[in-house]
Amino acid sequence: MANSKSVDPSLWWDPFSLLLTELENAPLSSDLPPNLVKKLKGNHSWFVNTLSFFKPPNEKSREALNSQQVKIGSHLLNIQPELKDQALEISSYLYLDEVQSYILIERAAEKSNIAFESILQELLHMMLLQYYIERQCLLKCTRRILMHALSLGNGSKDDNDIGEEAVKLITDGLETKMISVLQNLLSSSHPDRMDVDLFTLWAEETLVEDNLVLDILFLVFYESFCTCNGESWRKLCSLYKGILSGYYNFGKLAISPEAHRSSDQAKIQLLLILIETLDLENLLQLVHDEMPWRQGSSPLSLTDIQEMDSIISNFNAFETKEAGPLILTWAVFLCLISSLPRKEENNVLMDIDHVGYVRQAFEAESLSYFLEILQSDGLNESDGPLAGYRSVLRTFISAFIASYEISVQLEDSTLNLILDFLCKVYRGEESLCIQFWDRESFVDGPIRCLLCNLEGEFPFRTTELVRLLSSLCEGTWPAECVYNFLDKSVGISSLFEVTNDSLVDDVSQIVETRLPFHIPGIEALLIPSNTRGHILKLVGGNTALVRWEHTHSGVLVLLMRLAQELYMDSSEEVPLTLDLLCRMASFNKAVCFALMDIGSSLHIQANGMHAQMESSMWVVEIICTLVRKLSPNSSSAAVMAMGVNILAEMLKCSPSSVSAVVLKANIFDVGLNMSILDAGCNGSSSGSWLLSGKLAKMLLIDSEQNDNDCPLTISVLDFTMQLMETGFDSDAVLALVVFSLQYVLVNHEYWKYKVKHTRWRVTLKVLELIRKSIMIASYSGKLAEVIRDMLLCDTSIHNTLFRIVCTTKQALEMLYVSRFFDLVEIEGLSAAISSVLDIIFNMLSQFSKDICSGLPIFLQSLLSSSIKPISVVTAVVSLISYVRDPAIQIGAAKVLSMLLMMADVLQQYVFGSSFGLNDKEITELKHSVGYLLLEQSMGHEDLFIAILNLLTSAARYQPAFFVAVFAPQDNVDVQPSNAGGVVRPGNEASLRSTDSKKSSLVDVLLCFVLNSDDIINSNPRVLLGVLNFFKALWQRASQYANILDSLRSSEKLWKQLSNFISITSGVDTPLENLTEMEALNLAYRYQCQSAIMEIMAYDMFLRKKLLDLEPLAKQALESRDRVENPVSAEKSKASNEYDHSDILALWCRTSVLANLIKSLASYDFDNESYFLPKVAASLVTVHVIGKLATGDAGSLSISLVEKISTLSNKLRSQPAFSELFVQYSKRGYSEGKELYSLVLSDLYYHLQGELEGRKISSGPFKELSQYLVESGVLQTYSKYDTDLFANAKDVSLFDLERIQADLGLDLWNYTKWKTSKPVVERMLQYMRNSNSLVLLNNSKLSAMKALITVLTILENDSLKEKTATKEKISDQVFLSCIDDICQCFCATVESLTPSMGASEDTFHFLSAQSELLLHLIRSTPKILSLSFCILVLKTSGSGLKVLSDLRPSVSEVNITMKLLLLVLLSTVEFSCLNTCFGVVIDVESAENMAKISNVCLGLLPVLCNCIATAEHCTLSLTIVDLILRTFFTPNTWFPIIQNHLQLQHIMRKLQDKDSFASISIIMKFFLTLARVRGGAEMLLNCGFLSSLRFLFAECLEDRSFTVTNNKGSFPASSDKMEKPQQIWGLGLAIITAMVQSLGEGSSCIDVLDNVIPFLFSEKAYMISHYLSAPEFPSDDHDKKRPRTQRSQSSLTALKETEHTLMLMCVLAKHWKSWVKAMKELDSHLREQSIHLLAFISRGIQRIGDSSSDTAPLVCAPVLKEEFDCCKKPSFINSKNGWFALSPLGYASKQKSPGVSTTTALVIRSRETENDEQTFQSYFSDIVALQIYRITFLLLKFLCLQAEGAARRAEEVGYVDLAHFPELPMPEILHGLQDQAITIVTELCEANKLKQVHNEVQSHCCLLLEIMEMALYLELCVLQICGIRPILGRIEDFTKAVKELFRATEGHAFLKASIKSLKQIISFVYPGLLQTEEF
Repeated sequence: MANSKSVDPSLWWDPFSLLLTELENAPLSSDLPPNLVKKLKGNHSWFVNTLSFFKPPNEKSREALNSQQVKIGSHLLNIQPELKDQALEISSYLYLDEVQSYILIERAAEKSNIAFESILQELLHMMLLQYYIERQCLLKCTRRILMHALSLGNGSKDDNDIGEEAVKLITDGLETKMISVLQNLLSSSHPDRMDVDLFTLWAEETLVEDNLVLDILFLVFYESFCTCNGESWRKLCSLYKGILSGYYNFGKLAISPEAHRSSDQAKIQLLLILIETLDLENLLQLVHDEMPWRQGSSPLSLTDIQEMDSIISNFNAFETKEAGPLILTWAVFLCLISSLPRKEENNVLMDIDHVGYVRQAFEAESLSYFLEILQSDGLNESDGPLAGYRSVLRTFISAFIASYEISVQLEDSTLNLILDFLCKVYRGEESLCIQFWDRESFVDGPIRCLLCNLEGEFPFRTTELVRLLSSLCEGTWPAECVYNFLDKSVGISSLFEVTNDSLVDDVSQIVETRLPFHIPGIEALLIPSNTRGHILKLVGGNTALVRWEHTHSGVLVLLMRLAQELYMDSSEEVPLTLDLLCRMASFNKAVCFALMDIGSSLHIQANGMHAQMESSMWVVEIICTLVRKLSPNSSSAAVMAMGVNILAEMLKCSPSSVSAVVLKANIFDVGLNMSILDAGCNGSSSGSWLLSGKLAKMLLIDSEQNDNDCPLTISVLDFTMQLMETGFDSDAVLALVVFSLQYVLVNHEYWKYKVKHTRWRVTLKVLELIRKSIMIASYSGKLAEVIRDMLLCDTSIHNTLFRIVCTTKQALEMLYVSRFFDLVEIEGLSAAISSVLDIIFNMLSQFSKDICSGLPIFLQSLLSSSIKPISVVTAVVSLISYVRDPAIQIGAAKVLSMLLMMADVLQQYVFGSSFGLNDKEITELKHSVGYLLLEQSMGHEDLFIAILNLLTSAARYQPAFFVAVFAPQDNVDVQPSNAGGVVRPGNEASLRSTDSKKSSLVDVLLCFVLNSDDIINSNPRVLLGVLNFFKALWQRASQYANILDSLRSSEKLWKQLSNFISITSGVDTPLENLTEMEALNLAYRYQCQSAIMEIMAYDMFLRKKLLDLEPLAKQALESRDRVENPVSAEKSKASNEYDHSDILALWCRTSVLANLIKSLASYDFDNESYFLPKVAASLVTVHVIGKLATGDAGSLSISLVEKISTLSNKLRSQPAFSELFVQYSKRGYSEGKELYSLVLSDLYYHLQGELEGRKISSGPFKELSQYLVESGVLQTYSKYDTDLFANAKDVSLFDLERIQADLGLDLWNYTKWKTSKPVVERMLQYMRNSNSLVLLNNSKLSAMKALITVLTILENDSLKEKTATKEKISDQVFLSCIDDICQCFCATVESLTPSMGASEDTFHFLSAQSELLLHLIRSTPKILSLSFCILVLKTSGSGLKVLSDLRPSVSEVNITMKLLLLVLLSTVEFSCLNTCFGVVIDVESAENMAKISNVCLGLLPVLCNCIATAEHCTLSLTIVDLILRTFFTPNTWFPIIQNHLQLQHIMRKLQDKDSFASISIIMKFFLTLARVRGGAEMLLNCGFLSSLRFLFAECLEDRSFTVTNNKGSFPASSDKMEKPQQIWGLGLAIITAMVQSLGEGSSCIDVLDNVIPFLFSEKAYMISHYLSAPEFPSDDHDKKRPRTQRSQSSLTALKETEHTLMLMCVLAKHWKSWVKAMKELDSHLREQSIHLLAFISRGIQRIGDSSSDTAPLVCAPVLKEEFDCCKKPSFINSKNGWFALSPLGYASKQKSPGVSTTTALVIRSRETENDEQTFQSYFSDIVALQIYRITFLLLKFLCLQAEGAARRAEEVGYVDLAHFPELPMPEILHGLQDQAITIVTELCEANKLKQVHNEVQSHCCLLLEIMEMALYLELCVLQICGIRPILGRIEDFTKAVKELFRATEGHAFLKASIKSLKQIISFVYPGLLQTEEF
């Protein structure tokens, strides 16, 4: 390319600031991740050559910028002219290559994100700063590599990746390069034309680079990374001399405080490098081993030493004090060499006068300069290898002590100087302290000797020893060593007046006391008489310092002196002693316990006499008294801080004992007599702390005068937090908490600090207290209530938090380039921001209920736009892009996610869809999220998850915000949704538009999923985050239709999701040895499965809805201009959508579905997993009760002690406990506490046996164990977190962290409780296993529910008819799934034990298993064989039996039982179908049906128990009724029902108004029961008749019509009267069955006597209603009279008429009772019956009359089943009679709201039907058959009436025509006869050549019976009236009968009916059958 030029590839560099951030975030304790190692290797040449790779300007680079593009290796720069000019300008200033200058300015422009003009204003300053940032980050990367390698270099330094890189750097010459760079830096001069500000910045940054280079050089030579030869040492020494002499420009750069500090630090660093390279440690080793020095054993030769000495000799310590330390070190070096065993080659070294060097150094006070080095702020505050520098100084001082035999006999100033030096070296460096106490460490040997010398004069010289020991106890083991050193002291030293009498041996200086001797200063410590001692030294005259041979614990001596100091003026010893005690107690809890135990059984002498200290809190009392008596000054503040720290540490060890002593001492002057219930509620910051002003004053003094990080403030806050964690709910604790929040938090930022960054230490500590407060506030109690009120309502607290967090990423970045802020301050601010973000998130999470119930002040402030300088929302959004600190990014993302979640509640406070963010902020957030998803996908998992949660929250809860911020504005058209969540048709065009671009975020995550084939196994947590985001998009699909296009149409995505299911469905993971992390990952996998199947379900539902709306959308698109938009209409057909049935088909073919169901349905949480943790907790509780009974509360929290004490009292009051007391007393056991302990001990071992598998037998111990298990003190720590962002591990049954904290388990190893720890650890293991199983099964449960949803939607999909072959589950898979579910269900049920109880999770799982089984049974029941019916019946039956025995208090049991009853009902129904349709055709089927019957018989008792439960009564009755009517004879089932059924309970439900919906089912069951004589008697005895009266009265009380107004029309009925129809009919049917079952006995007569008057007198209107026949409308169209409004009929109403007539027939059979009760009332019944017969008879005649325009009957379908019947074809297939009329009587129109369905037979005008197409159907046949059943009963009733009249005539001897019952006219009877003849003839002719269906046969018989009874009544009429048949009628009848007889020939089923019919015909028409035609 002509416009492209190439330059040196080494000119390019990736930003080192980002690489440094990754390196610093990597822990030093482990190797680097592979991706980071790869980056290091890619930048290796830069790390070696360091700053030299920033090249100077050159002509080639300048010319390259003139081209349009510059190629730098694989990188390409597009040159922008405006940036090029500026790059050329700054190149001369920075003395930097032009191309590199361009790279620098281009990155600055991109990073600033502002207009280029604003960059020009401060271009030089910004570019200089940016340039040095890159240079320093490069040096820091090199330094970090070496430090990381050293931290892992316990073995070989090249056995890890970072070690290999470090070794390679050394091998490639890093040492020489660094020395060269250092020389260049020291010789550098500032660029020309540089103003003062730029020069200052240049000088400061240059000196910082000096410091970094020297750090690298030190690390190169430290720990034998690289040895320093004489030449290198001389170079470095020359550089040091040049710096001191001013030869270099180095000294001229110290023109500002920062520069001066860096300059001093550089001198110190170079000095320490020179000392380290002398290898004093090796010389000490030679001295220790008494080995001579040889050439070759050291990198320094004799010549090198001579040359080095010549350089050192030129230094003058008097002229430059910095030279003195080097001279002194050289002297020590020479002294050590000279002290080695002499060799000839050493003679040369003996000529060097090392004593002169020492004298010069001491005269110049060079040792003091070493102390200044240790106190140097620059060195101590740097982020360099401080431990290494201190190690060098330690080696020097040790060598110095060894060289010149330093001892305690030196003058005090020198000794104190050395001690100060040692204290500074060791304090804070645990590694050095560990080396000191390691006897194998020869380097520390001289210092240990000095320590022993100091100990020899203890307690005479206490301060020196205590100071040194305090510095040497850094860390756990060093603290133990210090304590043991003091505690095992061999003697005591004191001043003693030596007399001749006391002097035993003048030579050996032995003295002996003649009388008891008090140690001066410790009056309570007594040296007994005749105790010998050794004189250490004479102090003056006869006074000597004596070391007595009388041992006492040095710790005890210190405590005694401390106690005595309470009554003396303050001295230096008190703070030193407290410091030692504080450090020992802080670093080692065993030491802390030992300190507290010192007061136990200690004999001391007080007030001249011996006294025994019984209090174990003696040390606590001493410290409390000391703190209480302190006066407010700076030294007292420091003492108080240490005292409070000790108390806090001891409070951890023994909360109950220490808190009691501390609160009694009232060290903070808490106003205990005041109430603080109102504290914090008013938001005030004054007057509510209830503390005296002393504490506040001390805190101010502490911050202003002490330079040790505000120790008092920190200690008070720590102590307050510790009190809170103990659960001590007292006024004193409340006062401290309120003081900490309302005073310290609010005011600490305004205090004056001696060191600025100390403020942030206080801030972080008080923020930590707030976090603890939020956790405490989630509990109950006064403390929690006050804390909650303060945090939510105190504006001063809110403002303080917001002032910390309300900053931006840009503001934080600017702090790093500002010269006014130290790095420590910036890091403190960053940590505070992160902490505040966590606090806000926790407050929003923990107090969500309080927030949602009302808007607290906290939330108002949080959302307020008036917060200055920026709002909280704006700050949070900006901080998400702060890449320097991932913790801040995570916290900000979590807070924003929570705000988005709560935005629905806070809608009125949210400022628009984007939360008040401007365009710039929205753009920044979008870019930040995109960058984090692209660059941090695998770099920082927690951050990646937090960003995914942010996207999920936005997409799920705030679609408008999601679209406004994260979605491109031109690709998403967000549309509102209707109430059902379905997109409106009018918006479909925009939603389905496919010409838009794809969402970049979705594309990124889509690619992430597609490229991660095994992520569901390797990192399921990350995959779950992505899937949850996708699921949120589908949940709001109507708002994200276009965004989802790329997902929904991606076949690769669906295949990948299916693949995730496939690779995890068949994996059988054993749970026995599953670790906690493995269980967590497995749970994540199940949750991933759940999310995938939910996404599938959402998409299937969406696809169905879109296809339903597609015609409307297509119509809308076609109405548009086809010319302007010709493509969109074609693309709107959704042709590219993925068909999920393919996935299901694949799963079926590959057994994925079967494996998935088997995997998900298996329940791993058996009953032992639930019960054993409770038993283990009870065991621990009993053990703790026993401990508390002895007065030993150990480390238990106060709240736990109170809970267990309360439980102990309740346990003791149990009757079983009293019974054991009595039993033990009778057996001669002791009484009182010993007896109580004995019972507890036995109870403990019983519980232990329960854990080991030995069940506790019934009795007192069993009762007590059950009581403990149910009480569950340790089981109340449940932890269920249902928050959106909760980790899976947050959902658990037991909060193990809180349990362990309240038990103080980590401290049990230091007390007598240590032996009890295995018991607790066993309990925790049970709980941990239980948590893991709960987590797994909850995850399984969600996946199983998702699978149920998928299968349900798939089954109900409207497309299934088109794709049935693809979507249908194969028979084999189906049956296999049912079998697996049944097995899993049985295994789950078997795990339940009523005595142990079960968790709700178990019942949730059982419910899901039952639901899945129910779905599979209902989906395709035709393939369910009888053997599988047996399996399902047994499974559901066993489940019902077990669940019904469990406690009814478990609410989830009812849900499970309901589902099981539904499963049982579906299976029984299917078995009934097999029975009804004759499926049993072979032996095997017969055997299976017998087994089904046996199973059902065994279910009856269980179902009877279920009937007693209100929730299951209806379903259970339905099943029982179905079983009784199908499988058994009454002789089989009635005894079971009689023994197990609580009939009275069911009877009461008839009178329960709340059970109205189940009345019909109860009545149907009663109907089945009434058909058996025993059942009828049961009903009668239980008061069924009275219940029926009540029921009729309640349901029919609004009936206002009577018989008299029921002619031709019926009154309108309300909806309330629709339901009683079935109740009326069922009630009559039951009475009918009862009468039939009871026979002729007295019971039957009683029933008749009660029923007939009630029904036919009180309820006569109902009888009349159902017997009424409407009149036909008038045919005279000219008459203008209003027609009576008709109402529609229904099939239900026809059945009610049938039941009414059936009862009438049954009652009429009992003639005497009927006549007696009815008297003259039956006449009206006969009239109505005749009218109804007339209507049925004449209906066919009117329809055939062309003049009629009406349809005779309107009977429309009402119920769902009836509508389904309308879709089925006719099964009678008759075109005559009512089979032809009934299709005219119903229409497809919907029922009018004003029309009822209560009437039986009504008419309808045909003019309303002329537009409807009528056709015969299954429903029309049912209606016609129902009419003929009514006809049959009407005729039967009239026949019974006629028979009764005939019987009466026979009795009286004549026919009483005046009282003869009314009979139908012959014309009516002829119509019925004709219909029967015509229909039977038609059906027989149609089925002549084929077998007649059973239903057709039965209906033919019915019609022939109707004909027979009609002939019988005709005969009665003819006989009574004395008339003869009409001739025309005879001819017509003869013709019809001939056809009938001819048609019935060959139909055997009609033979009996025809025979009976011929008999009655012979009476009506004599001789007719004797003709030839018959």
